[in-house]
Amino acid sequence: MKQRPPGSPIRVLIVEDSRSQLELLTHIIRSSPDLQVAGAATNGQEAVDTAIQLRPDVISMDIHLPVLDGYEATRQIMQRCPTPIVMVSNSRGDAGRRSMDALAAGALAVIQKPGSVASPAFTVERDALVTTLRLMADVPVITRHARPSQGDWRVSTESRPVGSPSVTSRRVTPQPELLAIAASTGGPVAVQTLLTRLGSDFPLPILVAQHIARGFVSALAEWLDSTVPMPVHLARHDEKLQPGHVYLAPEERHLVSTLRGYAWLRHPSTADRYCPSADTLFESLAGAYGTGAIGVILTGMGDDGARGLKLLRQAGAHTIAQDEASCVVYGMPRAAVEAGAAERIEPLLNIAAATWEFVRSK
Repeated sequence: MKQRPPGSPIRVLIVEDSRSQLELLTHIIRSSPDLQVAGAATNGQEAVDTAIQLRPDVISMDIHLPVLDGYEATRQIMQRCPTPIVMVSNSRGDAGRRSMDALAAGALAVIQKPGSVASPAFTVERDALVTTLRLMADVPVITRHARPSQGDWRVSTESRPVGSPSVTSRRVTPQPELLAIAASTGGPVAVQTLLTRLGSDFPLPILVAQHIARGFVSALAEWLDSTVPMPVHLARHDEKLQPGHVYLAPEERHLVSTLRGYAWLRHPSTADRYCPSADTLFESLAGAYGTGAIGVILTGMGDDGARGLKLLRQAGAHTIAQDEASCVVYGMPRAAVEAGAAERIEPLLNIAAATWEFVRSK
């Protein structure tokens, strides 16, 4: 991936087959002083060809396109000229599910397609588009091969215990009762990878706080449920947690477990930076489970989860952070490591094995 000169405008390729939507996206991008329309494409094949020709800094990609859909266009672009791609899509029905497939193919983020200027949600959706394009433009991306292999993640087989010997040495602890996972940018595929490698016989309930654009969490849950070996649900308030089941925070709710064995949902406050919040999830488990929890923080921008994971570690729980080499964005794991919250730092493909070590150790 080429480096953008400091201070230069972010060159955006817009891929959209609707004339009115293309005009709207063009207006939004041209109205942002640090963004520039590099070009436009109205079908998936044209998107691939134009990306190769223009080498934009970031691509705004629709999902429903003629010739090649957004998923297939993303797959080919990531094979032939890796470029940061933001899926700009409707969250309803097949569009939401296909957007998840595009994330698996290498797209970095998915956001709700802005509606008309007269829509009450337009300002929020416009700002989300502009902010996401800015953030994703500088994320380094790598070639995605036609059949992804473990080597694509550039991982080693070495783990890295960190912290004091008293924490990282083999110890006798109560049997873990629950696994909690937090992720943001790059998270859907990382979560899918981890859950797949944990396997269908994993014995603990799994709570997941994944940052994702409003409207897409149901599509994420459905996609995971169809691609991992354990059942995946949107959590319900006061729901009894089942072994080997995965629970995602639903739309506009924090997922916590303040009563052992039960999922609880909280409404966000105006002061919350993230919803669902990894800090909120981990903090609740530190109080309710202590040594009976395992906390994992995966790829993502920002620092959500670092404070909560540290509280979890201080309560005696096992904690793992994904290593830099296998992260799409080494933000949340970096913050956790720098805060002393991670007991171990592991490549993505090693985290399941490390988790199983904790489950089996007594």
